[in-house]
Amino acid sequence: MLRLPKNTALRAGLLMVCAMGSFVCNDTIVKIVGAHLPVGELIALRGVMAIAILTAICAWNGLLGDIPKIRQKNVLMRSTCDLFATISFVTALVHMPIANLTSVMQAVPLAVALLSMLFLGEEVGWRRMIAIIGGFIGVLLIVKPSVANFSIYEVLALAIVLFVAVRDLLTKMIPARIPVFLVALANACFVTVGGLALMLFQGAVLPLPWEVGILALAACFLSAGYLLMVATLRLGELTATAPFRYSVMIFAIISGILVFGEFPDWIAILGMVLIVVCGLYAAHREALRARALSGSARTQAP
Repeated sequence: MLRLPKNTALRAGLLMVCAMGSFVCNDTIVKIVGAHLPVGELIALRGVMAIAILTAICAWNGLLGDIPKIRQKNVLMRSTCDLFATISFVTALVHMPIANLTSVMQAVPLAVALLSMLFLGEEVGWRRMIAIIGGFIGVLLIVKPSVANFSIYEVLALAIVLFVAVRDLLTKMIPARIPVFLVALANACFVTVGGLALMLFQGAVLPLPWEVGILALAACFLSAGYLLMVATLRLGELTATAPFRYSVMIFAIISGILVFGEFPDWIAILGMVLIVVCGLYAAHREALRARALSGSARTQAP
């Protein structure tokens, strides 16, 4: 039986790595099936399976009686953002290298910091601002927008970062009384309905048994990733586990090479490194700021 280390920070880090691996396994399966099934049908099938899993988890935790709480405004707005993000992500994933898209997604924390400054009035120092700018330069190095290779999928990759950043800002506004599993269930329901609606325009094809089977596996990986993320955040601070979060890029590169034969070029690799460096530095500055605010609050306390 696998035993986790006794050190809490290390345990949180290992759980984060497992969560990232689960998410990449889900993305890999979605990319495989996406070559045969329309995006709407794929999202709907996986969504139905995810709803079943999350409903069982909510039932196990005695949360089904609290389902009406998901009608809270910020929960509904968050789920709507997640719907658009999921449709955009799956569409881009089918047509882009998995490592490139995964790396672009790592710019989300930087986008959250920028949106917090613009719309919530949070203070962002010049060092974090340089990190944000550097991170977005890294994104541009990965997608390499130009007249010659411009496509809608590069635009979707950038749109996904915006959708997910807004989603994460809304997450901060959700009252603590609403359990995280209910928020996840609301997301799954919205995304599934969105997939069904998209099927009306795209049509549907009869999935093969193996496609249904591995989509069920994808739903398990997606749910496992979410549960591992919850366990991670309960064990360790977000800034402490940030370095482990970037393991997702390693998993994505391995998946791209072994499963899809996708080898990132040196410019894309440079962009990935720039995003990681800037993201870690921004997380470091945020941790320093949080400790300073905490120390100031203790000093002022009577």
